[in-house]
Amino acid sequence: MIRKALIALASMVLAACMTTDNNLSKPQPEKASDINLELGIDYFRKGNLAAAKEKIDRAVEQNPRNAKAQAASGLLYDRLNEPKRSEAHFDKAVSLDGNNPEILNNYAVILCKRGKHAKGEKLFVQAASNPLYKTPEVAYLNAGNCARSAGDLANAEAHFRKALALKPRFSEALYQMADLEFQNKSYMSARGFIERYLVAGRSTPSSLWLAVRIEQQLGNTAEASKYSQRLKLEYPQAAETKQLIESERHSG
Repeated sequence: MIRKALIALASMVLAACMTTDNNLSKPQPEKASDINLELGIDYFRKGNLAAAKEKIDRAVEQNPRNAKAQAASGLLYDRLNEPKRSEAHFDKAVSLDGNNPEILNNYAVILCKRGKHAKGEKLFVQAASNPLYKTPEVAYLNAGNCARSAGDLANAEAHFRKALALKPRFSEALYQMADLEFQNKSYMSARGFIERYLVAGRSTPSSLWLAVRIEQQLGNTAEASKYSQRLKLEYPQAAETKQLIESERHSG
């Protein structure tokens, strides 16, 4: 989630720099801030945190009202394990540009990771509600995962369903719904979601293992066996395959 958040921010900043650098009326410190921010994010993406810190810190110093630079600092200091500084920069970014869905989504990722689920979930929903946001289904998926981490399964389901209403073939949301319905012992519904998932995207060890357990609960040994064979054939070294073999040993 964090890497995806960073890539989204980088794209947003690069677009901003290309448009603002052509604006001759823009003050020089603001232009310099944009340039240093672009360089800093590029270093960040390449894993050079020392160089990223130097450039992003400078971008903030040159223009403290640069919301994108404040948000980038939030991501940077999260990576540097300085949570207070990270949240302070994100709070500043939101105060400067509270309608920016990318900033809201990125901050929400950090908050949910730190166990601040209520605030993170709220920001995800706020980002998803922005009509200009290109991927609101991802924000709803994130909101669902955040709610589920907090143990709020009803809210998690509501968010996952909103994601699927926007993008019915959204594979990650389909998997989360299948897993959630399995946890709720709604096995027929879980089967429907995992079948849609397997049609929509490439199988994974976790999806095939889930499919095995769903069919076992429904008493469909033929389908369970089919998924078991696929799991062993396609992912022989996966942890889920080892779980399957172990379960077969105990049941036998």
